Amino acid sequence: MNLPTRTVAVALSVEALLHQWARQSAAPAGAAVVAGAEIAARRRGGVEWRTPDAVAVSVLARPETLDPSSVDVGWAAASLAAARSLDECRDGRRSCLWPDLVACEPDDDLEVAVSSACTLGPGRVELVALTVRVGPTAGSDERTRVADGLLAHLRDLAAALDDPARVLDAYRDRCSTLGRAVELRMLPHGSMRGRAADIDDAGHLVLASPTGLRERIAVASVKAVRLLPGE
Repeated sequence: MNLPTRTVAVALSVEALLHQWARQSAAPAGAAVVAGAEIAARRRGGVEWRTPDAVAVSVLARPETLDPSSVDVGWAAASLAAARSLDECRDGRRSCLWPDLVACEPDDDLEVAVSSACTLGPGRVELVALTVRVGPTAGSDERTRVADGLLAHLRDLAAALDDPARVLDAYRDRCSTLGRAVELRMLPHGSMRGRAADIDDAGHLVLASPTGLRERIAVASVKAVRLLPGE
């Protein structure tokens, strides 16, 4: 099945173009936007993305059964797609750091930004935009390889959002945050410390305290995650 892809040299952001396409022209599941440069790209939390020579890919999911309480699975899906595609393009095995980071090899010299943006309808998830940005890329050949890899893996994981257990099982296997002591900087303020015990069935981080208390942390409530050294 040939899924539609729009490739542009410059975009405000790939998410903005994809959402416009979805709203105005009913873009189908698997539709994608690829951009070589973006004017107003953002990381999670609204942080500007200014990496030069980057490629950005955003893929549309239209899940039929994904529960609105489990939209954080989208973050796992996008991160997993990024890790898998970079493994293919540059060899090696990359890990994921909850909720939106990919740990690259020391000599990769890459920045990776992952995002998942959903639109909710009455009691359902209408659409999810899974986005990955990677840069800097070395020349047009590598940009094409990275874009093609991201398209394939983002489409696979977007289609899998109706089977979140499949996504989360694969993500847990890649998540190097698990088992580590972490500090969470929370929104709007404050922080929490504990051990990253699990990723639950909704894609939330399960944080275990020394007293045995286990709290489930949603992506939207976290400003930043720091791995604590030597713990």
